[in-house]
Amino acid sequence: MAVPDKVALGLFFFWWYAGNTKYNEYNKGALDAVGGKTAGMTMTVSTMQLGVCALYALILWVIGLNPVKLCGFQAPDKQALPKSTKDDIIKTVPVGFCAAAAHSSSVFALGGDPLFGQIVKAGEPVMSAIV
Repeated sequence: MAVPDKVALGLFFFWWYAGNTKYNEYNKGALDAVGGKTAGMTMTVSTMQLGVCALYALILWVIGLNPVKLCGFQAPDKQALPKSTKDDIIKTVPVGFCAAAAHSSSVFALGGDPLFGQIVKAGEPVMSAIV
């Protein structure tokens, strides 16, 4: 049975908030495991997270599967590889750098007080809109 798009949209928001909460808990635990915010491993944790997620995204990109619809209890889509040129990729580098910087900022913020981290993370959409 197919889930209506309105229900799926509500599920996307639910999973986003639930995932964000678990992500914050994970980040705090990961930073505490490497010695906390004063141990000097915060950037390493942030970089490893970006690396693992980039590898996951690359695998999904190569096999042509978009599983995001599973969060809305819908069947995943098959996607063709995008037709990207070298210029397209060069144009995305500044946006990718800003996204990586925003991610690292939120990891640093979550390493201190998770409530402050939430404030920093809440500003990410504003930063994305500016970029």
